[in-house]
Amino acid sequence: MVVLLHLISILVGVPNVLVVRGEQYAEEEGLQDDDCVEGEDASWAIKKWILTELDKLQKYEIKYYETSMSLVKDDEGSSWYIVSDGWQGSFYYETGKPGQERVGAYLYPDYSTAIVGVWRDHLLVSGRPTYLVEACRSGSVWTLKFGELEGPIMTYSPPSHFSYGVHPLQRDPYEARTVEVWKSEQPGGEDGLFTTREVMSGEVLAFYSGLIIYCESSLRALDRRELSDEEEHFRNMYNIALDIGEEDDNLCIDIPPDMGNDVNRYNATLGHKVNHSFQPNSEFVLFAAHPVLGTIMALTALEDLPPRMEISVNYGYNFTSEPDQPEWFRTLWKQFYSNSESDHEEL
Repeated sequence: MVVLLHLISILVGVPNVLVVRGEQYAEEEGLQDDDCVEGEDASWAIKKWILTELDKLQKYEIKYYETSMSLVKDDEGSSWYIVSDGWQGSFYYETGKPGQERVGAYLYPDYSTAIVGVWRDHLLVSGRPTYLVEACRSGSVWTLKFGELEGPIMTYSPPSHFSYGVHPLQRDPYEARTVEVWKSEQPGGEDGLFTTREVMSGEVLAFYSGLIIYCESSLRALDRRELSDEEEHFRNMYNIALDIGEEDDNLCIDIPPDMGNDVNRYNATLGHKVNHSFQPNSEFVLFAAHPVLGTIMALTALEDLPPRMEISVNYGYNFTSEPDQPEWFRTLWKQFYSNSESDHEEL
């Protein structure tokens, strides 16, 4: 009850911290009993525990929409729900049962950024962003302290065919500390997506959300104008398949170009600003556990990336089987494979 009262006071703006606990069943190298670490060290301690010790923990596997979670419980009632082996973050609840509203936190994949609030079946009823301040271990129990909750009150708000789910200019707190849009370093490039901190291989870089539509539906159902191929490519430039593996659904994420081209109009997620490369340092993955948007797409790093590194991804266009591609892509395709053949001949 004390935690609930603390949480309510934070949600209305009273300075405070929320203390939560989670049991650790295995020894954590470098963090002894009653030791406390702060800031980035605290985040790394939790991340290291989850990513390296999960196989040693007593846990239960749970299906969670398009992914799975590992449930780790302690004898005192607190529980961790670790999503996709920890790569898509974790839910933590100090008390309560599934199906009931309960106080908890969602830790993003950096295990620093968090949303603390009230949840029902891992869906956010009401919460606000915060960050991990301190992680302490006493015996087999973790104690986590979070800072003051800041920013707007959030709730589970999935996108639809007519809504982005959130305000188009409501920055995601995880993206806000991980990526930024600057001038691209690629020849002829305009905007580019860059890291703002060190990111480890496999870690989420950015999210890709927008309007949810059927991929085969017309985006111009009542528009009588005939568009050229290049105009059609421009209209569809921020259209990506929502890879949920269900052929019957055939859903896509779409951001109209007048929104996607201008971060002053849409920056709720920034994954759409990544540029193409045939030698990418990231890839698209399905992200099923976003605390506000739900199931969307995301970019994950294919290698360790330093700050201020431009992120790139292979768009997956196939010029050989589908030659009707944007002009810029045809040019890059021919340049890349021409150079690849020249290098092969030299070998």
